[in-house]
Amino acid sequence: MKLLFATLFSGSSGNAVYISCGDEAILIDAGKNCRALERAAAVLGENLQKVRAVFVTHEHSDHISALPVFCRRYGVPVYVPLACAEAVGELPPTAVPYEGLCDQTVGNFHVTGFRTPHDSAGSMGYLVEAGGRKFGVATDMGMLAKSVVAALTGCDAALIECNYDTGMLDSGVYPPSLKTRIKGKGGHLSNEDGALLAAVLAYTGTSHILLGHLSRENNYEELAYETVCSEVTMGDNPYKSKDFRIQVAKRDFVSDVVTV
Repeated sequence: MKLLFATLFSGSSGNAVYISCGDEAILIDAGKNCRALERAAAVLGENLQKVRAVFVTHEHSDHISALPVFCRRYGVPVYVPLACAEAVGELPPTAVPYEGLCDQTVGNFHVTGFRTPHDSAGSMGYLVEAGGRKFGVATDMGMLAKSVVAALTGCDAALIECNYDTGMLDSGVYPPSLKTRIKGKGGHLSNEDGALLAAVLAYTGTSHILLGHLSRENNYEELAYETVCSEVTMGDNPYKSKDFRIQVAKRDFVSDVVTV
């Protein structure tokens, strides 16, 4: 069976990744609202009745705002880091808080977690294995931690963060405190950071890279794409950006489906 994935939307207004294998699917995060999730799935020609579980990366609202209604409507388990669950306080009755790193089998999927450096409680990235393929999700990170790079090594495909362009952020309207937070070790990855991660993943065999969580104010799709392509092509590796697939996740729309 093939592993299919697409971002339903990716950005500060909402995040959700849809991953399908056979007649089953899972979600990584459930931002915006339940109706937006359903509309986005319909664009893919998919039905959220296929979803067997939701895995939460962290408790910021752009990643969990759809959960209350979604869980009432679909009744699926929501796997959430314990620290995140404690920070939120009130969770849907189907929530399954877990300690340590996630290691869960749901239908066709085996999902494991790894820590991500972000200013939230128990922030987590995920590896999803199904049909002999592996897909990684690693956004909302303030730095390229060695543990994250190690976790993503060997993935067939990965969603990684390219949140901001440094020049746009520095010259933009955000207050200094917010700029410092975004660029800090618990903030977000710049295009340049994302490009470095993409180059490493390309070198280790990843064939599809999806650039996500772009800032609306401090980035745009073409800039993120060109920065990553340039870094990979000019980097110290035998690959060029044309040797594998790079695409940019849409902030408010479904990305192209990737099949591995």
